[in-house]
Amino acid sequence: MIEETATVVGVDDEYAIVETERRAACGSCHSAGSCSTTVLSGLFKRRRNQLRVLNTIQARPGQQVIVGLQETAFLKVSAAAYLIPLIGMLGLAIACQALAGQFSIATGELPAILGGLLGFMIGLFLFKRIVGHSSNDPANQAMILRQANSQSVGFV
Repeated sequence: MIEETATVVGVDDEYAIVETERRAACGSCHSAGSCSTTVLSGLFKRRRNQLRVLNTIQARPGQQVIVGLQETAFLKVSAAAYLIPLIGMLGLAIACQALAGQFSIATGELPAILGGLLGFMIGLFLFKRIVGHSSNDPANQAMILRQANSQSVGFV
C-alpha cells in the first residue's frame, strides 16, 4: 500500500476531498543542494494536489489523514499511461509510412511524423477512457486509511 499524508478539505457523501503537498522525490537526499533535479524542482512552485478519495473513517474537514492506494492499481495505471500512447504513436506512424509507400507518395518522413502525432493523441484519448471506466472500482481508488496520528489501519 502506498501511503501519503493529506488534509481533508471537504466531504461529499462517502468521499472526501483531500489536499496533499507536491514535493520533490529526492527532498531528503544529502546531496540535494548540488543536484540538478532539486534545482529544477525549485523552479516550479510547490503546489497542492486535491484528490477525491473514499472516506472510510468518516473524516471531517481540517483533519490530517493517511491516504492509501494499492500498489497494483498504481502499477496498472502507470503502465497504461506509458504503453497505450506509445503503442498508438508507433503503430500509426508505421502504418502511415507504409501507406505512403504503398501509394508512392514521396514526402519523406512526414507521413510517419503525422501518423505518430495522431496515434499519440488517440492513445491519450483511449487511456483517459479506460482509466475513467476503471476508476469506479473500489480496488482502484485511493482511500483514507486512518487519522495521521493514529496507528490502526481502517482498510487493507
